Amino acid sequence: MSKPNYHSDPHISYLSQLLEEVKKGMIQVPRFQRPLVWTWEQRLELFRSIRDGIPMGAIMVWRTDDLRLECYENLGPHRLASPSSAGQYLLDGVQRLSTLLGALSVVDDNTDNEFDDGFDDLPPSEDFRVFFDFSKDDFVKADELENTQLRNALPMHLVFDSVGMLRFQRNVSGSDDEVNNIIHRSEDLIKAFREYKVPVIPIVTNDIEMATRTFQRINSQGKPMSEAHMIHALSWNSGFNLNARIKEAKIEHLSDITWSNIDDDIILKACKLAMGFGIYTKNADEIGNSFKTNPSIVHDVVGGLRLAAEFLKEHCKIPSPTWLPYSLQLVILTEIFRERVNISDVSKTKLTSWFWTTTYGEYFAGMSGDRFQRTLDDLTNGIDHDQWHLTEFKPYEIRRQPASYDFRSVRAKAHGLRLAERVNQTTKTPRGTELITEYGRDCIAQLLPRIDSPKKMYSSYANRFLINPTKLSTFKERFLTGDLEARHQDAFFLTPEMMNDLVFGLHQSFVSRRSEMFRIDEIDFCRPHLELFHINVDKVSSPQ
Repeated sequence: MSKPNYHSDPHISYLSQLLEEVKKGMIQVPRFQRPLVWTWEQRLELFRSIRDGIPMGAIMVWRTDDLRLECYENLGPHRLASPSSAGQYLLDGVQRLSTLLGALSVVDDNTDNEFDDGFDDLPPSEDFRVFFDFSKDDFVKADELENTQLRNALPMHLVFDSVGMLRFQRNVSGSDDEVNNIIHRSEDLIKAFREYKVPVIPIVTNDIEMATRTFQRINSQGKPMSEAHMIHALSWNSGFNLNARIKEAKIEHLSDITWSNIDDDIILKACKLAMGFGIYTKNADEIGNSFKTNPSIVHDVVGGLRLAAEFLKEHCKIPSPTWLPYSLQLVILTEIFRERVNISDVSKTKLTSWFWTTTYGEYFAGMSGDRFQRTLDDLTNGIDHDQWHLTEFKPYEIRRQPASYDFRSVRAKAHGLRLAERVNQTTKTPRGTELITEYGRDCIAQLLPRIDSPKKMYSSYANRFLINPTKLSTFKERFLTGDLEARHQDAFFLTPEMMNDLVFGLHQSFVSRRSEMFRIDEIDFCRPHLELFHINVDKVSSPQ
């Protein structure tokens, strides 16, 4: 294995020259790099550093004379030129250079700039422009400027455009002192950016393993890489691209069932499980090598994930990943369905009970790797041998709903699903499921007035209703005046007593009654599911 040649004395490039080399394809961005993940505050802080002459750190490039790598075709809003032969690849600095190229270079209107996204993963709608707002003496992103401010705010792409800069300075408006001040300060900005120099460290090797390992080491600093991106880098070669495999598998298996927005981390955990690793194993080198020796595992796993998603949609009425109580539930189900293409309807009914029992018992909270493996073993015994058991990590309990509704929590998602199922049952249609599928969390509305209700009541579960957002104002008026038909009351977990409370402004009584109704509904819903595990729901329900 050839060792890389680390140049002890990096060469120095002007920032404008470095950006031009990237744009012209003289420095390429290999696809084992992660996309732009910097926040806007991080991007603007980089501009402040350049203005103040603070070094932004070295850029590291990998030089090779006989390897041709798959690279990103665009960076930010800019299409990158393709080199005719192997050359230089960016190892460290993609966040900085993509930020700067997106804001400091003018997009050529005559160039074909149609591409899938901003960095093959970013939406094309993002505005990468940065302005210097002289009134604030600071850099701002484009959408923070009012139209009235645009005339005297400097678009940063003009700092390398002499003609454009002269045009800007001629159009500055205000008193003579204001105009002169802006022109003087714009000249200071031009000088700061045009004279800014960046050290470039080249690494010369034809060994891709050594290059990706170097990439891993240097990316242990700065904004932490996700595990998925690190393993992507270490498993990357000319014949295997983990990110691309995951994207392709999602499109092939999940796009037609509204589950293609599943988090890549769930797929990665399921892949690790399928390859014999623990879900929390962090040995990126070993996992990356396993992907390279078993490249079909991604499609195999996502195929199992599709079967798991179909089960969740049909039997548990989970319409999309947004409503999944625990991501680890899907990881386990993916492994179960991956290994067993044909699972009987009887087993699926019992699997449904497992799903709701683990949900309402908040079973996956603080799940360790060892506990996860025991849970998988329990479920495997249930499916394969009809021996259904839950290894108890603590006494099973169905706790009362929390005081405040937080959609990120397991109980809030379960509550939204119960609201949807209530509408389904009372209307004898899938209308409730259709609403949460179409509108997500936006259809879970608060109807009690904020002014008349203390914060505790306003934010409670009892003040959450499944409503079509486009009909919210009309329904809210009818609700607060008690003008709801009996069928609507039933669909929304309401009783005549609750409606009387509303009419007389007795909101505390309303909240208490509806909270208790939710409690009874949850217990009744869980009772048949817990029977599979010989759990008496009346003994595990937390007291008032």
